[in-house]
Amino acid sequence: MIKTQYQSLIHSGKLQADTLQASVCARLEHLRQQLVQSIEPTSVYIYGPVGRGKSMLMDLFYGQLNISEKVRLHYHHFMKHIHDQLNQRQGESDPLLSIAEAWAQDYRVICLDEFIVEDIGDAMLLANLWQALFSHGVTLVTTSNTPPSELYRGGLARHRFEPFIRLLEQQCDIVDLDSGIDYRRLKQGEAPYYFIDLPEHRFKQHVTNQFGDLTPRDSVTIMNRELPCQCGSNSAILFDFNQLCSGPRSQRDYMELASRYKQIAINHVPRFTFKPKHAAQQGIEEGYQRAATHQHESHLDNEARRFIALVDECYDRGCLLVLNAADEPDRLYQAELLKFPFQRCVSRIIEMQSW
Repeated sequence: MIKTQYQSLIHSGKLQADTLQASVCARLEHLRQQLVQSIEPTSVYIYGPVGRGKSMLMDLFYGQLNISEKVRLHYHHFMKHIHDQLNQRQGESDPLLSIAEAWAQDYRVICLDEFIVEDIGDAMLLANLWQALFSHGVTLVTTSNTPPSELYRGGLARHRFEPFIRLLEQQCDIVDLDSGIDYRRLKQGEAPYYFIDLPEHRFKQHVTNQFGDLTPRDSVTIMNRELPCQCGSNSAILFDFNQLCSGPRSQRDYMELASRYKQIAINHVPRFTFKPKHAAQQGIEEGYQRAATHQHESHLDNEARRFIALVDECYDRGCLLVLNAADEPDRLYQAELLKFPFQRCVSRIIEMQSW
């Protein structure tokens, strides 16, 4: 059934034939049949670079899986649910175990898109959480830009994360979807929603021409606190980059913004230039210390992490980003530390140009 759906997308011209994608379809169809027939399944971990169709293939599987005990979430949303439930279960002797039991009662299959571990808090709890979920018979289908062995590479106390890597390698079929073709970039042409170094008044004029008049305002209420902005309407809002990606901003802020607005415009997106650093640096949300090792970091790596998170949320929720930046998308991030996740960010910005 998954292969049939995939072939119909090819025949309609929405997809190009791809032998690696077809082989992943066959693997996911096998898993679907196991789940429907209640045969003990093996979880699937699909990895590859940006634009290879990983999320699309997982969505085909999810759509064709005719069972009710299933859920499909972005990885960040999954971890938000877990942290919320941990806060609700403070004082319990083993809250992760009870959380896993509750999830296992509701879901036989958990589909997680964009699996990436950047936070030491998440890294420390994942092994125990998924050991419990797997022991309760939960099947994982997930996509990632990296194989399990590359997750959280360079992170603080990574040796404590390695049991989770071994768990994934034991429990999952690891499927490589790397053919070197980024299908999002095949659509690249004109960029109606991406501008380079426009004067502020001209950028605002482009935004109003596309989305209607925007009323000047000082802030918008997000997560029960005031977030500075420049102007907006019921469906569109304009920020300066620093208003949105500097200071105490979190994934939850971007979730709410992308849910509330159809278009978000951002002025003054900078180049994330590099400098060698060897001191510890704080992470994006929780204030954990990260080891800088010997990689080149940007002066604005925290801002870059927030920008990546914002692009991910907008892409997943169909919220269009209109950007006025200092350079072409491929040349915005000029350091090394976040080079890989920023490639996904660039690919999604490019795909948005055809929305």
